[in-house]
Amino acid sequence: MNDYRITYVSQTGDISNVYITERTETSARKVFNSNHKGAGCTIQSIELHKENTCATKQQERDTLAAIKKMVEQLGPQSYLATAFEGVFEDAESNIENDFADSMKARWLHADAQLNAANGTIEELKEQLAESEKDYEAAHAAIHSISDQKDAEIAALRECALTPDDLTDVIQLIEEKRSILGAEVKEAADKIVAWAAEPEANIFKQAVDNHRSAKSSLGYYTVLLERLLKARGN
Repeated sequence: MNDYRITYVSQTGDISNVYITERTETSARKVFNSNHKGAGCTIQSIELHKENTCATKQQERDTLAAIKKMVEQLGPQSYLATAFEGVFEDAESNIENDFADSMKARWLHADAQLNAANGTIEELKEQLAESEKDYEAAHAAIHSISDQKDAEIAALRECALTPDDLTDVIQLIEEKRSILGAEVKEAADKIVAWAAEPEANIFKQAVDNHRSAKSSLGYYTVLLERLLKARGN
């Protein structure tokens, strides 16, 4: 948004100034004419006073309403409708409660946790892969060598994850889901912020990021359910 200073002449010949916050000079002119309609005021000049100013709450409400209407017109199964799930509610809360949550700080913190968790997750994946290989080998051996069955089963149990290991894996998956949830929200906020410019690269990237993070979140949610079931929950 920009602040425009409009110098105008009243019906009595007095010269006054008024400041209007709008996207363009044309929009500022329309707002002035609407507010002073019938008052006999004539615009003498319009100049850009300040760039990148904050919009009013009402302007944000109007913009949000316009975005919601456009998305609704696309249908409930549209890509944008999917991407905007939960976003409108967050936007309304920000507007009405003067919230301005920073996704950057949360992302930096989450990124550090993710880097630490990824190393552990990779190690656990390798352990799980090795356990699966051992199990398959033991399963074949049980059918072919009956007298070694007990020894091979014991070896498998030694290689399997302990209840404590499984609990740690579940905690890591839960942290991963929390991080992905934050990424979904961050991408959604960017989509809202750039919704007026759907052809902008940052808007397209935000849509891709939202779709990717949401897909990953679904994967880890299913994985968590399987681990909880394996633990007996």
